[in-house]
Amino acid sequence: MAEDKKVKATTKTATEKPSLKKTPATKSVVKKAAAEKPVAKKSVAKVDVKMASASETKVNVKAVKNVKSNKKEMPVLKASPSSKLQSTIFEVEKKYDQAIFDVIISERASRRQATHKTKSRAEVSGTGKKPFRQKGTGNARAGTLRAPHMVGGGVALGPKTNRNYTTKVNKAVRRHALNSALAYLKDANAVIVDDLKMEKISTKALVTKLASFNADKLRRVLIISDDLNLFMSARNLPFVKVTKVTWILIEDLVQSDALIINENAIKYLEGLVG
Repeated sequence: MAEDKKVKATTKTATEKPSLKKTPATKSVVKKAAAEKPVAKKSVAKVDVKMASASETKVNVKAVKNVKSNKKEMPVLKASPSSKLQSTIFEVEKKYDQAIFDVIISERASRRQATHKTKSRAEVSGTGKKPFRQKGTGNARAGTLRAPHMVGGGVALGPKTNRNYTTKVNKAVRRHALNSALAYLKDANAVIVDDLKMEKISTKALVTKLASFNADKLRRVLIISDDLNLFMSARNLPFVKVTKVTWILIEDLVQSDALIINENAIKYLEGLVG
């Protein structure tokens, strides 16, 4: 009987499920599982919000593009070209950029005045007396206070005024540079043939005349004329330069946005080029 009871007890223990005690480790696992469920819901909500915001931003970008496309572009300011231009000096088969560069460098070099000058030890003011005796002082021997290493002495090997900065440019190169600069102006429709003159000195009247050529708001306007009133009227305008045809510079032609020239000046330039 005792053996039967033992067998029944073993079968009961084998069939029954073991009861798990809630240890601290199992409690932490349960808490983590409970905490993970709402986090997953929040992450899904965030993803939905991000997708919605991304779609909204895409729509906004398209709207901005449509608004930008509807904006009008500002026109480029240009002077009204002249239809009287029939001279051959504005037409060349080839434009020589290197000739323009060489002539501009020569023009800038010729404008240097070479007024820099320093005084040598013979020209500086000072006594010729020996500053102290030759021996017995412990210092290096000295014979004059006007030496270059002395304070207030002369400058050794300083610049002189007899230097010439001008550079030579061949006549053919100057001719090619003038032809090329005028051709660039014609290609840009920036040549106005008009005998511009002023009856009296008036800056306001000059601005109104330039406005008739659509040249009152350009950055640089070059006027070739001998009129003194025109020259005096343009002195207060920083974007206008008036010069004689004999004083014309290649640099002025290259920098100008519009060229106002009369027929007499064109004939003079034809003589230079031809």
